[in-house]
Amino acid sequence: MLTIVPTPIGNLEDMPPRALRALKEAATVYCEDTRRTRALMSHFGLSTPLSRYHEHDPRSAEQLLGRLRTGAHCALVSDGGLPGVSDPGRRVVAMARKEGLPVSALPGPCAAVTALAGSGLPADSFVFLGFLPRSAGRQKKILEEAAVLRRTIAIYESPFRVVELLENAQAVLGAKAQACVARELSKMHEEWLSGTLDSVRERLAAREELLGEFVVMLHPDEEPAHAG
Repeated sequence: MLTIVPTPIGNLEDMPPRALRALKEAATVYCEDTRRTRALMSHFGLSTPLSRYHEHDPRSAEQLLGRLRTGAHCALVSDGGLPGVSDPGRRVVAMARKEGLPVSALPGPCAAVTALAGSGLPADSFVFLGFLPRSAGRQKKILEEAAVLRRTIAIYESPFRVVELLENAQAVLGAKAQACVARELSKMHEEWLSGTLDSVRERLAAREELLGEFVVMLHPDEEPAHAG
């Protein structure tokens, strides 16, 4: 059995009880970074053996699948959030499914869903784009395709490129499109900025330094209709 285990995106108090039990009962916990996962495990008093999972290394996936074929119970975590959602995990899950090996996913922390819930933008239906390519041209093309759906768009971005992303988005969606940016969700310096795309972009561009992880949410309409 392979269990997909969510872990906190920042605040360790968000660790789900079922996730803790899955990590405790697994024969091995596969993870992105053994140092980060070891710190998490140590915090909760867990001593399950760790093994690094490399999403783009076929040997890593084969090692994990080999354990599953023997009937071992393995857990898969990422550095934070839900594996497979813009984090490593999708490929090995697909391979396990193809072989008919049992896979289960536990509900838990996810930055995109958390940000959408607090954004005030329509979230009854949305487009999640994860991390966009770095090329401005490719970003604009993807945003143009997403904007046609007239749904809220959720994107992950680093502090080093978030202003550039907003500039590209404004070129596609217009200055008066609605935006909400969530920074450092669940952490001590959690911050939310919302308003028109142009106003949010200006506020971030005016800062001397940007830190933390960002979820950028955009809506093509100036006054999007809310469900319900």
